[in-house]
Amino acid sequence: MIDIDDLIDEASDLPYGEARTLLLEQALRHAESGGDREQILAVRMELTEAYQFGSEPAKSFATFSRCVADFDADPELFDDWQTHTLLWQYKWIVDSMRDFPQVPLGRAHDALAEMERRYREAGAGLHAVHAQRCMVAGHVGDRAAAEEHFHHWTITPRDEMSDCEGCDPDGKIMHLAALGRDEEAVALAAPVVAGHLTCENQPQSILSCLLLPYVRTGRYAEAAQAHLKAYRLIQALPHYTSNLDLHLEFLARTGNENRGLEILQRELPRLEERASPHTLMSFLGAAGLLLRRLEELGHGDLAVAVGGAETSVAALRAEVTGRARELAAAFDTRNGTREQSARIEACLTAEPLVDHLPLVPHARRVTLSGTAPREGEGEAPAAETLPSIKVPGGDQAVAELTRLAQEHAEAGRRQEALDLLAGTRDGSLLFLRARLEEPVTAARTLRAARVALRAEGDLALLATAALTHGELLRHLATTPQDAELDTTPDELPEEPGSLEELLAAYGEAAAVSRDPEQRAVAHAVRGEVLVAVDRPEEAAEDLIEAVALFTALGGTANAALARVDLAAAYLSTDRVVEAAIAAEEALGLLEPGDYDNRVNAQWTRAHARRMLGEREAALADFTELAGLYAEPIRAARAWEAAGMLLGELDRDEESSGAFSQAVQNYVDAGAREEAGTAMRKQLSALYWADQAKAALEAVAPVRDFLRTLDGEQAAFELAALDYDEARMLLSLDRHAEAAIRAREAVAAFTALDLADLAEAAADLLEHLEQPDQD
Repeated sequence: MIDIDDLIDEASDLPYGEARTLLLEQALRHAESGGDREQILAVRMELTEAYQFGSEPAKSFATFSRCVADFDADPELFDDWQTHTLLWQYKWIVDSMRDFPQVPLGRAHDALAEMERRYREAGAGLHAVHAQRCMVAGHVGDRAAAEEHFHHWTITPRDEMSDCEGCDPDGKIMHLAALGRDEEAVALAAPVVAGHLTCENQPQSILSCLLLPYVRTGRYAEAAQAHLKAYRLIQALPHYTSNLDLHLEFLARTGNENRGLEILQRELPRLEERASPHTLMSFLGAAGLLLRRLEELGHGDLAVAVGGAETSVAALRAEVTGRARELAAAFDTRNGTREQSARIEACLTAEPLVDHLPLVPHARRVTLSGTAPREGEGEAPAAETLPSIKVPGGDQAVAELTRLAQEHAEAGRRQEALDLLAGTRDGSLLFLRARLEEPVTAARTLRAARVALRAEGDLALLATAALTHGELLRHLATTPQDAELDTTPDELPEEPGSLEELLAAYGEAAAVSRDPEQRAVAHAVRGEVLVAVDRPEEAAEDLIEAVALFTALGGTANAALARVDLAAAYLSTDRVVEAAIAAEEALGLLEPGDYDNRVNAQWTRAHARRMLGEREAALADFTELAGLYAEPIRAARAWEAAGMLLGELDRDEESSGAFSQAVQNYVDAGAREEAGTAMRKQLSALYWADQAKAALEAVAPVRDFLRTLDGEQAAFELAALDYDEARMLLSLDRHAEAAIRAREAVAAFTALDLADLAEAAADLLEHLEQPDQD
């Protein structure tokens, strides 16, 4: 027999969307066939919510109306919570009525009047009623009424029927922004933006509402962050169709038309399927603006793929513009005003607010004409004191020495060339000499050449010498010349150079070069070295410059490689959104066969996605990486990360399987300590998968393995295993044995000075020692 309550509980564990809705519809059919009025009511109220948050608000009208009829017929059927919920859902229904032109406006007004009457009868305040009246007045263009209701909305105290403190500012911000009161809008949103107030719709909704106010008030960094954060949150919610129009308009008016086109192509099919007419109209209007901007930039013939069909920017613009106007006309016919058409026309004809607002630091545009360095980069460093260069004839003598040395070198007489250049203090001749010397000696000569070239003011050759010096120092660090030079970059001896000298060489090349490609290379390599020596903040600055320069130069391949390192630097400095974007961009640009860089970028993206709460996407990355890695140790770490995510997603049996894979790969890699940790996690996952007996049977061999290991980590894992085993025994009603293990866990965690874990184990022990646990 079908248990209706079980179906409701099962549905509640699912995200809003088709699966949840179908399960509740099944529950309603069973409830109606059984005739239990209380169950029917419970399912209908759940369905109203599922329809609203699952992008099917039109279906909620019927379920809500039946619940209202049931309440009017028999209020005793409703408990206090259901009565509160019914009144709360009035807000959703009134709000949704505005979104469908086929719903007469009079019905919305009638529903508002009913909402107010019922709130008064229930003793509730009218805060939410004023909010809805403000939004209806704004929808039809009655600005005076909207302002009056906004005033009442603002001064009326919040009550139990008010939207949550995260959502309530949304409508206020849109009202203020429409009136050009952007500073007030930004100030009102501060608590939500700070992350103090979140819910199903926040912070993505309020961040979307703030996009244009941020730009208009010069808060460009905040605008970029708001777009990036909000859109990632929206992407992770398949049922969420609101606010996307705000993102398209923002991108179209800030010089980010290409990203706007990507989002348009990705989201239009979803909105066609799920969005209400008003949401779709707003999106189509913003799409028309975006496509107009692309046409004005000369991309009218660009191919565009939407929902499997290919068209052009110009053709798609004509289509979406026409449909937006048709929908606006339908709303205006319903409303008896021209408000919606006026809004669509204003959007379609809107002009850019800024020429270009970089969404991430590395997306900044650089100008290559003139090839002048950035501000502060053009001056050469102060020259070190050198004896005067005594070369008869000046530049002519230098040119002659250069010619003769090159002739010797080309004829295979390297020593004669070196002898000819011996004792020179001229920067160009020292540079030439370094090119003829053995690496260790050349490194010292290049140091002297750079000093001379600074003094001479020859910045072009100085840039080349500095870049050559950096490359040589790097070569010496990674390719041993003798036992003394078998080092990593951060262990370089003072002779021929240290890490700081290597970084300074690349830094000088980037600072003084007039050649943008040379600057790009210098920034890229310096950034790569800084990532390798765990100095990510400095690395990010260089790599941002490298990506911007390579992109401006059209160097797609080099820009992709720099993005791999930049993504890692971003992640290490908690710039998680930027890390995810840089990694995604790199993966889109790297060659399919570039194994090393592709897996590095995907690893960074996986961690960024996890930190952003995008668990399913992160899990997909880690699982794919586990299959891609050729090295067991890397595969093991990917499996372990997948196991952790599966546990967070309450997929505990799969989590146990992932940890099992991690164990095997750690063993294959000879990483016994990590294998022990993964073993213990595997047993914990089995326990949470309601397989306590199977987990308990495997405890002894895992404990034996952990006892073969030394160190604090092994001691911790043994303590954690004692605690886990105590819980397993408790679940099997073996309380006395569980108490023994809990006591051992308390002692072990205490010895490790892990007070919180010792307290948790002590709480478990106290529970086990209660008289009723015997």
